[in-house]
Amino acid sequence: MHDQIDSPVRRCAIYTRKSTTNHLDQRVNSLVTQRELSSAYIKSQEFKGWQELPDRYDDGGQSGGGLDRPALARLMKDIEAGKVDVVVVYKIDRLTRSLLDFVRLIEVFDRANIALVAITQAFDTSDSMGRMILNVLLTFSQFERELISERMKDSIRSRRKHGKLHGGVPPFGYDRVDGDLVLDEPEAAIVRFIFDEFLRTRRYSITAESVKMAGFHSSVKYTKKGKPRGGKPVEQATVYQILNSPIYVGEIHGDGTTYKGAHDPIISRETWEAAQQVSEQRRRKAPDPKNTNHFLAGMLWDDTGRRMRLEIRVRRYQTYYTYVSCEEMWSRRELVKPYRCNARILDETVQASVVAFLEDRRRLRAAIKKLGIFDDELQRLIRKGKRAARRLRKSLPEAQKLIFTAILFRAEVGPEAMSLHYRLRELRRFLLWKDKIDFRGDTSSWLSSDARYEDVIEVQTVAAARWPALHIHPREQSKSLAPRRDLIGLIATARKAQALVEQNRESDLGALAAKFRCGPIHFARLVRLNFLAPDIVTAILDGTQPSALTRRQLLECNLPTDWVVQRQLLGFAQPANMSAGQWNIYGRPPKRIIGT
Repeated sequence: MHDQIDSPVRRCAIYTRKSTTNHLDQRVNSLVTQRELSSAYIKSQEFKGWQELPDRYDDGGQSGGGLDRPALARLMKDIEAGKVDVVVVYKIDRLTRSLLDFVRLIEVFDRANIALVAITQAFDTSDSMGRMILNVLLTFSQFERELISERMKDSIRSRRKHGKLHGGVPPFGYDRVDGDLVLDEPEAAIVRFIFDEFLRTRRYSITAESVKMAGFHSSVKYTKKGKPRGGKPVEQATVYQILNSPIYVGEIHGDGTTYKGAHDPIISRETWEAAQQVSEQRRRKAPDPKNTNHFLAGMLWDDTGRRMRLEIRVRRYQTYYTYVSCEEMWSRRELVKPYRCNARILDETVQASVVAFLEDRRRLRAAIKKLGIFDDELQRLIRKGKRAARRLRKSLPEAQKLIFTAILFRAEVGPEAMSLHYRLRELRRFLLWKDKIDFRGDTSSWLSSDARYEDVIEVQTVAAARWPALHIHPREQSKSLAPRRDLIGLIATARKAQALVEQNRESDLGALAAKFRCGPIHFARLVRLNFLAPDIVTAILDGTQPSALTRRQLLECNLPTDWVVQRQLLGFAQPANMSAGQWNIYGRPPKRIIGT
């Protein structure tokens, strides 16, 4: 009893995992069984001070081939926060089936002094013999995973040779009956329409637009559990997939070749070959984004929460790189246009911002303090900021890409500002880096540490849409307007002052003011009025300006050049950006979608 009382408390976290989602909705499943057995083992070790933590770390439907799992990520963060002493699993392969990932996890556990226990495989990670046994067990676990993968590939290959598809959702135009593909006539008619329209127009985009305007929807189908699927409009991605899939000519593609299918074709061989010939003529080999030095791909988001991808287009033998917001369903419903930004300009802006951050003692100090570092150690790191900035500027583009990928966790851009989110552990490593080899991120620490710092930079890097920047609307004839002569006269006088400047470039301000018969200050204020926002000028001409606006206020205000600030200063409302339904910059009327 005395030993039990004096034993230090060991906080135990139970981690469970199941590769598939089968039977997870049942009260008793694999995750429950693993937890109950692990909990019973912890109770048997209560004399050692072991106590089960109430937090659940259950990964259902998650593969053991990687570490990107929600519950495992929470566990690693709790370990980093010092909330866990022992990690208990049913078997080692529940934690991971990859030998490389296992080594990374063990390094994290060792750094935090965490014990790892598998209740059905007796071993102790504190000595070399236990580590050897662990590695042997994990090697066989990885071998078993590879065997399962090979068996699955052999099964899929065998079914393809017999003209069968291996499970999954049946392709558009077909349904599945007793494991065989049968024609879905409503969808099959849409497939024929798509091929006919593509051969007529020879354009993917026009074909997709024709499908959209025709109001075609997919058929409603039911899963094995009776849940309905489909019944939605046919999207552009579906049209592109249909035009390039040999399933519709009675073939199944796989392993770099095609097999004769056991299902009925929807289109003829002649139609398929003609469509592929058109497709080949239109196909262009675009550069691979992974082979560029544009480092923001994969970590860039816009301020509405949409991921931004790197778009590469070749026009007239010139390659253009652009970061573009991905289309989301909500943005289509709300008519929110995707953001676009020149990739080179944004990369240079981010690089300059990171360099400025490293050279700014105040911001760098605020970031490092979030790691719990103070006093002499903090000052030592701050002094290395300018040296790190010089190293970053002098690095080659390939090396810079490695640095930014390591120290930056996320970047968000908007029309008015940009925010950079730093990984503080990697930032500290970069400040202390002395080796001559290129700096690379320690990916094993990314999962276990959520220490971040957000740096906001006020800069305009993106345009929210391709609508015109000027907000000029025709006068509303329905309203009885009374334009004010004093304000209109002031605008006209400002135009004359500007014309005098342009016609007398040999004169200075004093001479120009004398010719205009006014003082230099008054003349300068008149010239400045020529930089009013166009919508403010049209509102004055129409008489729709704020009623409180006076001639003296307009003339004597310290007029800024920023149109947004001008409207706020003079009491004008900010004009809303026009949606695609209100404005068509190419002069064509908005397209009307015909419903079913």
